[in-house]
Amino acid sequence: MDSGAKFLSITAVIVLAVMLQVFLVVTENRETPARAAVDFAKAYYKQDPSMADRLCQGILENEETDPVADYINRVSDEAARLGFSASWMRMALGHIKTETHLIDENTAEVTIKASMRRNIQPLFYLVSRIFFLGETYHLEETLRLVKEDNRWKVCGEPLALPTV
Repeated sequence: MDSGAKFLSITAVIVLAVMLQVFLVVTENRETPARAAVDFAKAYYKQDPSMADRLCQGILENEETDPVADYINRVSDEAARLGFSASWMRMALGHIKTETHLIDENTAEVTIKASMRRNIQPLFYLVSRIFFLGETYHLEETLRLVKEDNRWKVCGEPLALPTV
């Protein structure tokens, strides 16, 4: 009888853990202005072209050229001017904190506060964090977001954010 109670307890704990995991996965995938702003900021500072997925249509349509490609070229030119390759300008965000101010149901402003380190390659970033190498930069930016097609998109002038 004692082993049956143990089995029932262990089974109950496992079922509860699975249910909690499913709940956490569903909540993590929910679309929020803060999540969209952080996704954009991470891609922006990594110079990842996927940042275009988080830009509103107004930015992508008003330009004669591709604003994301122009930004990446501008950063590459700045790196070359400093005597580095384009990868030197990549940054990884850490210790990210956000403050969201909903203006209305389809507009929000998100303030992102984070620390940044060079991210030439993932191993460099990891070693620099472990051994406290390299400089840590601080980011504090406010992005304006608009809801388009049930997804939050960054609007305004996000491609004018400072590069480090």
